[in-house]
Amino acid sequence: MKDINSAPGSTSFSAFWSELCAYTRQGMAALRAMPWPMLLACCLGLAFLITILPLAIMLFALVMLLRWASNSDDTGKDTKAANSSHSPQ
Repeated sequence: MKDINSAPGSTSFSAFWSELCAYTRQGMAALRAMPWPMLLACCLGLAFLITILPLAIMLFALVMLLRWASNSDDTGKDTKAANSSHSPQ
């Protein structure tokens, strides 16, 4: 009796390669069918996703890290200032 549930990773490299080639052919056919303005818009969108979006995310993370680091320094100053403002009588 044939097993209907194949184990993960049991597919051969040739099956993977044929599926990859089929997806590539479908993508190329879609690109050939696109008009030039839509193709340009897709290229610009892909360039945005690859370059500008990760840069913006990293800059945002860097600013948040710097704000967090500067806030952790301020907490020590507040307690020292509160303790020094009360003079002994």
